[in-house]
Amino acid sequence: MGTGIRMKGRANNSSGPSGPSEGSTRARIIAAALRVFATRGFEAATLKEITLASQTNVAAIHYHFGSKEVLIQEVLASVANPINRMRLELLNSVPEGPERTLVHVVRSLVAPPIHLSLDSTGDARLVTRLLLQARALPSEFTSTTIFAQYDATAQHFVQALMHATPGLSQEDAYWRYAFAIGAMHYIVSESEAGHHRLQRISGGACDTSDSDAILSQLVAFVVAGFQARSPSPVAAGTQGQHGKPLHLS
Repeated sequence: MGTGIRMKGRANNSSGPSGPSEGSTRARIIAAALRVFATRGFEAATLKEITLASQTNVAAIHYHFGSKEVLIQEVLASVANPINRMRLELLNSVPEGPERTLVHVVRSLVAPPIHLSLDSTGDARLVTRLLLQARALPSEFTSTTIFAQYDATAQHFVQALMHATPGLSQEDAYWRYAFAIGAMHYIVSESEAGHHRLQRISGGACDTSDSDAILSQLVAFVVAGFQARSPSPVAAGTQGQHGKPLHLS
């Protein structure tokens, strides 16, 4: 099944996902900081590393941003804004109503990050790695900054998912939205060099470098999850069959 969505033209910009001009000092610093943060993490990365990568100096960083914290906010905004914009453009390409199906809503949610991460070149490929860094080594500051960038879009999509899934409760919608985002992040991390665990254990049946295959499978999986019945309440203290804890990996 084809994806119906291709974004290579937008993503193939070596200056970063938001497409700033590399001619400006501010844009060069943001692009360099994206690369350094995605590789080293927010805490470990130093301003010296960013100045070397951007061919600027610490004074320029302080002039344009004031502090490392503000620079992190600007980098995360440069990542989040294009993704959120593409998600909403795809969603709104079909007006609200019966024609806006659950498949369309889910595809609009997950396609932009997948294509940016797998089909793009240059700094755009670092988008998901940066977000995975933030989730793997969270701090109150980075978590709050990320929430500020994504929460409004998340709320918008939860409402769209509920409209496309009659009878879905608000509680179930939020749970399933969170699971959908988690599944998306995991499968994108599989495309990182040295991973490809799914491709290995499947004997090559699952190509984790094929964005079309990933998107088709992920959309089908998430749609089925949203269409599933609401689970029955689980008794407090239940840990699995015969009271034994479940160990999953």
